[in-house]
Amino acid sequence: MLQDFNHDGPNVLKDPTRLAEPPNKFLTLEEVMEILDPFELKQVVLEGQEAGLDPAYPLVAEALHNRFGSNNVLLTNGYQLPDLTHTDKVEFGIKAISETLNIHYTGRSNKPVLENLIKTYRMGKKIIVESVLIPEYIGVEEIERIARFVASVSNEIPFIILPYFKSGENPWRRPTKQELESAALAAKQHLSTVYHFTGEEKLEWKVESLFPPGLGRADLEYLPVLKSMDERRELVGV
Repeated sequence: MLQDFNHDGPNVLKDPTRLAEPPNKFLTLEEVMEILDPFELKQVVLEGQEAGLDPAYPLVAEALHNRFGSNNVLLTNGYQLPDLTHTDKVEFGIKAISETLNIHYTGRSNKPVLENLIKTYRMGKKIIVESVLIPEYIGVEEIERIARFVASVSNEIPFIILPYFKSGENPWRRPTKQELESAALAAKQHLSTVYHFTGEEKLEWKVESLFPPGLGRADLEYLPVLKSMDERRELVGV
């Protein structure tokens, strides 16, 4: 079934064929800011392996605010939140509203997630909610339940519906365009702003990696070279 939804093209997301390689080095906060320094950042999305659990998260967010005045967005599963003083927007990934289903899917109750979403909203932070449509598992009805819960907090919270992409040995398939549209229509019964993506959208902006090859704690001697370059964009891998 999955091959039915795959199409050729450079900007089309495909099912992964292997696991990503783990990093072999980590950047210090100073290195991160050195790399970002030549860029004028307006919005920064902090994500990956639950970024908010990193003890350095508050420092990173503060440094970004102080250097760039950027709009900092945290992507989170919502189970445990960091200090949000320098976070402007929080995007919660809600897997399911039905607790039994959420426990079956994640092994944990969703109560902390829902409680943290409400607390964050009451703090005055901007919120986005995203959920993944998984046909025959987390389907249109469950997506509507999520939308109904979000609307109980505020019907103006933006809601994003994403398609499931095959992961590991999970048996589920990617939803069709029609299934995504049905889920969006259901969510729009409760929320004023609903987006859905099929995974086939064209990229509007160029994607670049700002991690220069070999740059890490052990390679700080290269920083003076990087700083002396007139055009550091030439050094980043695309």
